[in-house]
Amino acid sequence: MATPVILIIAAGPNLGAAIAKKFASNSYKVALAARSLSTGIQANGYLHIKTDLSSPHSVPEIFQHVEKSLGIPNIVVFNGANRLVTPPDDPFSASLETLIASRTVGLDSAYIAAQEALRCFKQLPDSTRSAFIYTGNALNQIAIPGVLPFALPKVAAAMLVEYGANAYGHLGYRFYYADQRESDGRPVAESRDGDAHAEMYFALAQEENQSKWLVTFTKAKGREPFLGVDFEGNTRASYDERFGR
Repeated sequence: MATPVILIIAAGPNLGAAIAKKFASNSYKVALAARSLSTGIQANGYLHIKTDLSSPHSVPEIFQHVEKSLGIPNIVVFNGANRLVTPPDDPFSASLETLIASRTVGLDSAYIAAQEALRCFKQLPDSTRSAFIYTGNALNQIAIPGVLPFALPKVAAAMLVEYGANAYGHLGYRFYYADQRESDGRPVAESRDGDAHAEMYFALAQEENQSKWLVTFTKAKGREPFLGVDFEGNTRASYDERFGR
């Protein structure tokens, strides 16, 4: 049986490093792709690939490099995002260029990555457990003020993952949108925990069948179902009440 391979796209020092360590400790070959990296095999055996997700057409080159150097990836993690914001009370002040810049990284490059991941999964033996995991947040469920450009790709990416899970999950090619929350359901934002993501992503990688594509989880308890909640605990219903709707 071939050694499994994980590809982590937009791998940083928090989530990317923790996920890489977890999978490497479980006998995975590891490939990390990010703008800050220099391409080559590292002393720890990881493959580093320098890439820029603002150019979606560069994404297939990432996969080609992994296939050539390590083998076909059976787990693909996409962490890419471009956190562009607006004044909380003026979401339509964002220029079209701002929307495009956020969408290009968070959705367009993710779409190409999902296409490439599916292409790879189809080449693997049926017994190989494969999964595409998109690192999301609560913005697919609630319109938190001030982050419209950042939110739109998350909403679309969640739909992308849902389509993938519906179409390919029963074939063994699994798709997940992962969203860490606080214990009360509020977003973790910049407090995302690398180890919590590593544990959850490894658990998802081991699933035999596609489970629910939307994966909300906490550090303490793992997978838990949550709806959209903002940082103050407001929901869509409380937004309606606030604005007299």
